[in-house]
Amino acid sequence: MGKIGAMKSPKDYLFLIPYLLAVGLGLKFGYDFGMQISGPIMAVITAIIGAIFCSIIVESFLGKKRKSDRQ
Repeated sequence: MGKIGAMKSPKDYLFLIPYLLAVGLGLKFGYDFGMQISGPIMAVITAIIGAIFCSIIVESFLGKKRKSDRQ
């Protein structure tokens, strides 16, 4: 049978907050930019690209910090 893992503490999930904020900002500003330059289809495309870009930026900052915390 499968092994049931212990629940992690809420502190273990705190690193998700910056990612969620970055994705939210990327979606909002990407959508606004897409609406200004073209229309709804481009707005959705630029919102997705903006969210991905922002999450990559956050990962570049937080990934280094998390790796240094583990060592």
